[in-house]
Amino acid sequence: MLIQGRKPLLAVLATLLLTAPQAVRAQSEPQLVDRIVAIVDEEAILQSDLDREVELYRMEKEYAGESIDVDAETVRREMLERLVESKLIIASARQADMTVDDDAIEQSVDQKIDQFVEHFGSLENLKRELERSGMTLGDYRNRMGSQLRDQQYLRLVVGKFIRPDIEVREDEVREYYLANLDQMPVEPDSLTIANILIPVQPSIEVRQAVQGEVQKIQEALASGRAFAEVAREFSKGPNAQRGGMVGIVSPGDLFDENLDRAVFAMTLGQVSEPVVSSRGVHLMRLDSIQEGNRRAISQVFLPIEVTQADVDAAEASIKTAQARIEVGEPFSLVAAEMSGDPASSRNGGVLGTFKLEDLSPQFQEALAEVAVGELTEPVLTPGGWYIFKLLERKEGHLYTYDELKANLRQVVENTKIEEKLSAYVQELRTRFFIDEKSG
Repeated sequence: MLIQGRKPLLAVLATLLLTAPQAVRAQSEPQLVDRIVAIVDEEAILQSDLDREVELYRMEKEYAGESIDVDAETVRREMLERLVESKLIIASARQADMTVDDDAIEQSVDQKIDQFVEHFGSLENLKRELERSGMTLGDYRNRMGSQLRDQQYLRLVVGKFIRPDIEVREDEVREYYLANLDQMPVEPDSLTIANILIPVQPSIEVRQAVQGEVQKIQEALASGRAFAEVAREFSKGPNAQRGGMVGIVSPGDLFDENLDRAVFAMTLGQVSEPVVSSRGVHLMRLDSIQEGNRRAISQVFLPIEVTQADVDAAEASIKTAQARIEVGEPFSLVAAEMSGDPASSRNGGVLGTFKLEDLSPQFQEALAEVAVGELTEPVLTPGGWYIFKLLERKEGHLYTYDELKANLRQVVENTKIEEKLSAYVQELRTRFFIDEKSG
């Protein structure tokens, strides 16, 4: 808080440096390595902070597949305003003796890095991308940690000073629904489908090579070597150099049900048997058990690579299945005999009923023009070759007010929170010292 008649310490120091006698400054001939772009309640925002904020914004847009449709100066201005507002929120929180959970922030940073590693293909690729932006992995960790800390402070401030005064009446929610009917979601068509899957299997030679590597890994672990050391030597996953550490997961977080079952069946410190997923072979270790049955895991990962010959062999099999059905054989019989999808093959190939939007774009396109009772053409996916039979199509409809009421109430409440928070931040600007430098 600014005390009347007293300049903030950083502002005083900056003034002294700028007004120091030329002879004194010339003696050491300092080199400019950074500069202050703003001061908020005696805390400085440096040019390097702003530059990193801009680069993180660019990286996150790229990660989300979005383009930046404004000029660089507008982005810079918006990021500076974001930093100033964050400092104001933190000043308000600290004045109210609020604190954040640093351990939870550190875990969230690890998870975010893992997501970026997966996006860029490897830790080395991520480091190269950061270097291209003038950042190191340490810079990124610090900046991301600061962002997450700011978000925690924001949630605390909203919970104490903003949300308690927010009231949402039912008539307001209904009015919002009626005023925005053209933007209300529509329940999509739902489809009941059956499928036949022919997985693309790697060659015997590839499988034997992977089995050999698995045996070496198990022997290394049996000899007493640390799991992290073995992971660094053998794993081909993006987290190999971090000793195979994946991070903390909750039930359902993992992309494959087999992995999920294995992780939540293990005891502390246990290493799983090899688990085969659509991506390869995983040997996982349960590192710790967190609150809410969340689990920290590490893994040694070996990809299973397939060749074009493997793809062609699977395509020939799916076309054989298609031909048998087209000449009159029951779909259920062919599915039970040939399909590599155990969940549906036991039920005559029937998968169930799905909303159209819940299917992958590939499957949506394949089923778009298919009539009830007809087959799709074969569809190649990472999991293998599919053909589908459309059993039923149910037309969608506009969601009613009662179906959307809970979500709409949240939208109206969030709008009110944003408006009140904006006014609150403007009030903070009058309570705390702000000095934005030009240039």
